[in-house]
Amino acid sequence: MDITKEQVLQISKYLSILHHTKGRIRVSISPKIKEMRKEFDKLNISIDKAKKTVRQIKGIKEFKLIALMGTITILYDNDIFPSYMLEDFVEGRNSEQVTNFINKIIKETT
Repeated sequence: MDITKEQVLQISKYLSILHHTKGRIRVSISPKIKEMRKEFDKLNISIDKAKKTVRQIKGIKEFKLIALMGTITILYDNDIFPSYMLEDFVEGRNSEQVTNFINKIIKETT
């Protein structure tokens, strides 16, 4: 099942960039993301499945989710995974391009 542009925009409103340097991004997750539970269930997305999928993505070197702190840290290869795509996703910009990129990655990793 493909992710829609609307779903990307819904998720991004719960995220904010704490720190970003080339190859490393740290993102804060709002506790209100729990409001998305029904949407995640429809997409068959769980935390464990999401972590496993993200770790399989070419260009992602490390993925750390610290649920207690509500943060995600991602180390990535900027030559493979463009930094602007991460910023666009978190900030809800260029949602059509981000959606296409996410769906391409999902198809390559599943």
